[in-house]
Amino acid sequence: MTGDCYPDLVQVFYHNLKVVDGVMCSRVKGVDIKIDDEIWLSFTGLKAEGFMSHERNSKLNQWTNKKKIYKEYLRSPTRLKVYKPYLLDGLKMEEKMCAFVLTWVILPRRCLRDRLATTDLFLVHAIKTRIPTNWVAVMSEHMIEHGHILPYGVFISRVLKHHQVDLTGEKKIRCTESNKIGKAALKHNGLKKTQDGWVFKDVDETPSTFTPQIEFETFVVDQF
Repeated sequence: MTGDCYPDLVQVFYHNLKVVDGVMCSRVKGVDIKIDDEIWLSFTGLKAEGFMSHERNSKLNQWTNKKKIYKEYLRSPTRLKVYKPYLLDGLKMEEKMCAFVLTWVILPRRCLRDRLATTDLFLVHAIKTRIPTNWVAVMSEHMIEHGHILPYGVFISRVLKHHQVDLTGEKKIRCTESNKIGKAALKHNGLKKTQDGWVFKDVDETPSTFTPQIEFETFVVDQF
């Protein structure tokens, strides 16, 4: 998401963030702020519906074999001699693209970006198996658990403006470079862009094109 970000006000929002009756609430410059389902739909187009695909103990994931799923997503699963939890290196292209969007765009600014968290693995699995996911719940939990790193600054700034918070004289950052950052990160993750699309740098044979089949995959292609 591009647009204006007011970092000092975003910090105040997260400092005062709490959950009341399942709704995220805060207070900025004397104004009460609520981020409910209507706000999510209006500003992001996301509906608060679908499965809790990210939860380890949900009925959806109770019997999920995480290691088996991870091996299925590797380009060369037989080469996995020493098991290291969910490293991105070695993933197939579509899985790596999904993982990239999850860890850099949807759930940004975590410490370890060279591997998937268990939550990420569940979400990639949900995407690949066409399980409708409640992304509002996923992102809301990320905001609550990782508020100290101030995620979704542009989104929060738009919400503050919607609630008529006085922005006069506040420090403002214009966020317009998301695509360039994304391309650099893709190259860092072992991908290169050719006439046939994004391919792995170590693949010599004719590459197959990443063809989007669902809305999430279309979003991935549109970003880069």
